[in-house]
Amino acid sequence: MESSPRTPEAPAPGAAARLGAWATVLLIGILALNTAGGWVRLSGSGVAIPHWPLIELADGKRTLLPPFSARDWQAAYEAWQAHQQRLAQRVAAGELPALARGRQPADLDEFRAMFLIEWFHRLLAALVGLLALSCLGTALAQRALRARVGGWFAAALILIGVQAWLGAALIAEGTGTRWLFLHQGNAALIAGCVLLAILRLVDQRHELRALPLFAAALAWLLLVSGGLLAGSRHLAPPAGPLGLDAGPLWWPTATLAANLLDNGALHHLVHRLAALLLIAAILAAWWQAARQQAAERVRLALAAAATFAVVEAMLGLASATLPRGAIIVPLAHQFLGHVLFLTLLIAACAPRPAAADAGA
Repeated sequence: MESSPRTPEAPAPGAAARLGAWATVLLIGILALNTAGGWVRLSGSGVAIPHWPLIELADGKRTLLPPFSARDWQAAYEAWQAHQQRLAQRVAAGELPALARGRQPADLDEFRAMFLIEWFHRLLAALVGLLALSCLGTALAQRALRARVGGWFAAALILIGVQAWLGAALIAEGTGTRWLFLHQGNAALIAGCVLLAILRLVDQRHELRALPLFAAALAWLLLVSGGLLAGSRHLAPPAGPLGLDAGPLWWPTATLAANLLDNGALHHLVHRLAALLLIAAILAAWWQAARQQAAERVRLALAAAATFAVVEAMLGLASATLPRGAIIVPLAHQFLGHVLFLTLLIAACAPRPAAADAGA
């Protein structure tokens, strides 16, 4: 007697919907956290709290909370000044660019504002981590949910741990670190894992579409190269909207690592070529989806991605022409880059038609 194919076990009624709702809140929190991180960097507040994870205050106190007394604020200010001296020594030795020291506050009040910007970023990161842990625990509690999305939530939580480690390690490199691209790329991967979990909760079966997936990979590459460019453009002269005047594309006397990490002209070129290739890939994917009458979700996602890509290009050109130290436009550029990446992931994960499942 032949056994019938085993059908996937369904989760408890409403369990997938509830987890999907909390995962959506988590995704929104991750996007907010990524934007807050950009605000921290662009405002020069990235090293306002030089200790991780606990904040060291007066009398040896160690806490997760910001200072509440004038004495503790003074202790935090002095800790920042000591860290600034260490950074200044590395700048003088040529190990770091002067930008790595971040904004230099005129007084304690200005330092307090910088401190609270960075503290808010850490608070939001802690809340996102706890919510991700809760989503993973919920998924693991039911076998059906564990099989469907447990892996994606576990991957997201692991990457959040890596992100925290990177954040702590980058404090020693200052706020304009060349390694910022690692933080940027990893942040996008965290959001991508959560989004894929949501899609799996909405539609259990998917079929990957190659062109949108390629476009999503290009969008991720743009986020990574944008992280490199964010640091290296401060080492190069003003390069105009296209970055053609940033200097030689290769420094013949420098090492391979120095060229890849610090050459602003090279980063300008790679970033803009990747942007052009991304636009071409989105248009090709949209044309293919229209011809093949792909699922409506795929076509809508690609149409939205094309719009986002055009706006993103305009924001990128504007960012290149704005004075260094501008915040709003570069921050919008970064935020929309993450949204574009996620939109292309939605287009890449097409819901499999019911007929295909029946045939299988």
